[in-house]
This record gives sequence, C-alpha cells and structure tokens, in this order.
Amino acid sequence: MGNSMTCIDCCCGLRQKNQCCWPCINCCTLKKPFYNYDGSEIVEPMVANVKPRRKKVHKPFLKGMTLTMAEREVGMDAPGQISAILKYAEENNLKARAVGTGSSWSGLITVRDILIDMGNLNQILQVKRNEEDPSIYHVTVEGGKTVRELNAELDKYYQLGLAAMGNYDGQSIAGVCSTSTHGSLIGAPTMSNFASAYHLIIAGGIQVTVRKPRPGEADEPFDSVGKRVQSANYGDDPVDIVSSDIYCAVAVGLGSLGVIYSVTLDCRKIFNISERRLPIKLELPDPHSHEDFVLPDKIKELYNTHGKFFSVFINMFPRKHCCSSRRYVKAVYMEGDEVEQDGCCQSDVCLSCQCCCCSGCRGQSGCQFLQTDCSASCLQSCGYCCPTCLPGIADCGLDIFSRKQPYIQKWYNVLRFTDGNIHIRTAEYCLPRDMLELALDETFKLLNYYADTHNMYTLLPTYVRFVDADDLYLSPANRHRPDGSTCDEYCYVEVPFLPGSYAMNEFHRALEDLLFEKCQARPHWSKNNFLNYNRVVELYPKLDEWKRVFLLFNRATTFDNHFTRYCGFDYFHREAAGQQSQIVTSQPVQGVKGAIQHPYAVGNDE
Repeated sequence: MGNSMTCIDCCCGLRQKNQCCWPCINCCTLKKPFYNYDGSEIVEPMVANVKPRRKKVHKPFLKGMTLTMAEREVGMDAPGQISAILKYAEENNLKARAVGTGSSWSGLITVRDILIDMGNLNQILQVKRNEEDPSIYHVTVEGGKTVRELNAELDKYYQLGLAAMGNYDGQSIAGVCSTSTHGSLIGAPTMSNFASAYHLIIAGGIQVTVRKPRPGEADEPFDSVGKRVQSANYGDDPVDIVSSDIYCAVAVGLGSLGVIYSVTLDCRKIFNISERRLPIKLELPDPHSHEDFVLPDKIKELYNTHGKFFSVFINMFPRKHCCSSRRYVKAVYMEGDEVEQDGCCQSDVCLSCQCCCCSGCRGQSGCQFLQTDCSASCLQSCGYCCPTCLPGIADCGLDIFSRKQPYIQKWYNVLRFTDGNIHIRTAEYCLPRDMLELALDETFKLLNYYADTHNMYTLLPTYVRFVDADDLYLSPANRHRPDGSTCDEYCYVEVPFLPGSYAMNEFHRALEDLLFEKCQARPHWSKNNFLNYNRVVELYPKLDEWKRVFLLFNRATTFDNHFTRYCGFDYFHREAAGQQSQIVTSQPVQGVKGAIQHPYAVGNDE
C-alpha cells in the first residue's frame, strides 16, 4: 500500500518505501526533505533548507555564518539574505541551488548542501509603462511567485497579462524562465523571451542585474562584463549588465548561473480568448505501403496563422473505418482568437462548471473529479484488464476537451487546462516544424509497438504546440540547428503518462533516442529527459557561448549538482583549469542497468 501512495504526504514526510506501514526515520530529525510537486523527486540537503523572507533579517540563519555590523544593525533584505547564503557556501566549499515549486523531473533542483526555497518571495515589485511603446508594461516580480498568482494579481490590480503561457500555471516565474517553458500562441517564442531583465545573485553572493540592450543602446562586450564581475565584492550594489551575450545565457540558465531574485516581464493589457475545441480524424498510411503520415491541410493552415492560439491532442491508438481496412486516429484541435466580448458567464464560481452551452464555463474539462490521481488509477486498471479497449479508454482524455460551443474567457483561464490535481509525468521534444509529421509517425509506431506487443502504453493523448525560434543559447527553440542550418519555426511534441504508469522512464528514454536520431529533437529541460554531455554538445551549437557565462557566474562551482554533472557542465571548470576529468556520458535509469534497446535499433548512449 505504501509504495502506491506517492501523492500523500504529512509533516513527517511519509512517501514511498512502505513508510505507511513502517516507522519513518524523518520522525526523528528536524530536517525535512523537499519533494517536487508530484512527490517523485526528493531533495535532502545535508546542510540546510533555507527560505529567505521578505522582511529584514538581523541574525545569522546558518550555523557558522557571520554577519557584518551593518548587516546586524540595518538587517538584510531578501536579496541580501540570498547573497549571504551564497557567500557562506563559497567560503565553506558548499553547493547551493534555488527551488520554486519543484515542477520538474530532470534533477534541476537536486543539491548536496543548501536548498534555497524561494516560496516566500512572491510579490510584484514594480509596474512601469514602456516609454517607447505604450502598449508594453514592464512588470518586475520576485522569482518565487507562481504563474497562477501572477496572472490573478495582474488581472485584479493592473488589468495586465502575459502574451501567452503553458497549459499548467503552477510553476514559479523563475522556473518558467530558466527552463524555456512555452505556450501555444502561433508566432510567439518561448516564455523566457518575455523577460527583459533579471536580478541574480551569483557565486560569492555578488548581485547582478542583466538586461538586453534597447534599440540604439550600446551592447557591452563579454570581456568588459567579465572584468567588472570579477572585481565586484560581496555587499556592493548590483553590477548593472547590458549585454546580449549575458542575457542570452541567463534567460535559460537552468538554475546553474545563480539564484534569480526577480524577473522583469513584458506584459500587455488583459484580453479574452474565444476558443473552439473540435474533434477531427487523422488518416494513417497503410502499414504495408510506403506512404508517409500527412496532417490534414486544415491543421496545417491553422498552425501557420500568425497570432492564433493553437494546439492539438492526438489519441495515438488507431481505429479502423467501418467499411475499409484503412486506419485513423482521433484528435481534438484547439484554436483560439483574441476577442473583446466576454462569455455569457465570467464568474469564478461558474468558471469550472461542466455546462457545454454556457460560453463562460469550461465544459467537461471543468470536472475536477476527472483530473485526479484516483481517476487515473481507475483508467490504468481498465487498460491493463482490457488492452483491446485502449482506443476507447484513451478517448476519455480527448472527449473532455471536445466542445461544440466557443469557450470565451480571460486568456489565462482558457490556456490553463489543469489545476494540478493529477500528477502527470511527461516528456517533450522540440523539433523543426517541417519535421512534425515525421516525428508524429515515429512516435505513433513506437507507442503502438509497445502497446500491441508488450502491453506497455500511455492512456493520455500526445500534445502538439508551436513556437517561433529565438537566440537564447540553451533554448530548445534556438534557431541554430546541430547540422549548421537555421530554423525559424519549431513545434513541441509532448508524450505524457499517468502517475504510476509502468516503465514510463524507459519509454521516454527510447523515444528521446528515436527522435534524436530522426529529427535531432531537443528535450525540454525540466521534463523527463536523459540528456548527457555528448548529446548536449551535439544539440546546442551555442553551448560554448553559454559556457563562458557559466564559468563567470559559477566560478566557485557553487551551483554544480547532479544535473550539471550528467550534462557535463561540471567538466567546464576542470577544462578551464587545464585539468582532465572523465565525463559522465549517460544517466542511470532506476532499476535498469545500461541503456535500453528499442525495436528500431537506434543508438542510445554515445
């Protein structure tokens, strides 16, 4: 029983390993572990789990920490507290990382010594209108604020909003920007590009502000920035950096360049979206022919329409036509346009109702009972008991999004699909838009091979979204491709699993290898991935530019952790010092030794 209750916790940290049946050792210690949002990843810092506070602190909060007289008398504000922690870490050769809500599964938040929990730092600090473009508002917000909290507060007090967001809004603002999270607005880049400035605390407790140059403003060279940062001291005012090089690295810093205290986001006036959620059949090629999978022209037309909100859910398990041997899969596409009118009901009470006739209600997708881990377990059991029913069971995930009437609501209510009641584990891959059909075809083949032959499957639909390319060095949507070409338009293919699904890590590893071989797809940094040093070097041509900033801001190896080790970033320090070190070239998978081999014989670890 205990092994299955991974979503239940208490003050003693009861989780897995039969701790519901046997005494938990956490009952005997004052140190509590940190779990990511679904409890599948645990962080147990050996020194401290620290939560900086907004009010000033006048006393040391770590054993052995010393404060100056001024810090004791005047006190340390939130950035000052983070600076003191990182100075203490550098002096004692400790590792430190920051965490928001823990909405990741890739080891980004793991740390050996000090975990800095940003949950208390959740305030909007400043709202300022852009002088050159009055339609843009610069909103400075602390990094620990969640996207959900920010959307509600911007709407209520300022009538502002972001240009787009993802389908889940439980992440922290700093986490969203650090990992290049994206939305579904055609023609928009990832959300990291919505940030125009960052306030970071880097190794040694040095504070820096980083922003990209405005039109006509000088772009400071990297060497000049490096000299100023290296000469800065703990307790100085923040080093103001106006540099494209630094900004393009910091915008997708993966938590490895410092602790993001605040982010300045470019916002706009609040708006409504009118969304249509319509079912469609996607014809599959004859398995005995050499036909290629092709998306309908209607779908292609929609995702090539600039300014439209568009995404597609696809049930990857095929059906046969009644009077033909041809097969098809069911899908639901969601297209939305910005509108001025409101839905017929805009109250928060009715927002999550199931009424499909009321344009202000969510329809079936508003039923929170369907979005729980219990309902997910029921569906999983049905699938195991009756594998032939897989197409019908998987349709449950599509049917709740189908809706004949337009859904008109505030932008963030339309784009948010779940409140986080169901702890889905997912992997997502970014690839050029013109490779979408190839990627879907390969994903379809792999999913159905394991489902038909080995009864291993996911009941959730594959999800497709689209973004524009950017110039951020470690953004999966960076326009520079591994083969030396450039790409201006990307798509994301997401393959989610219900909580507790059997062998989902192994399947995601197999799919990642397959899409890398076929499309040179880049996995999402914060979602399930199995990146290693060789793979990162091959996928990111701008890695050397990011490395320069990594060595400058993480000069004392303060932010190194499990994640940086497997991605090979730790090696950069030894390389800079002229030392040799063995590079880890693969990530271990729990319960599996070595790399798995999937049926298409694509190589796994380099």
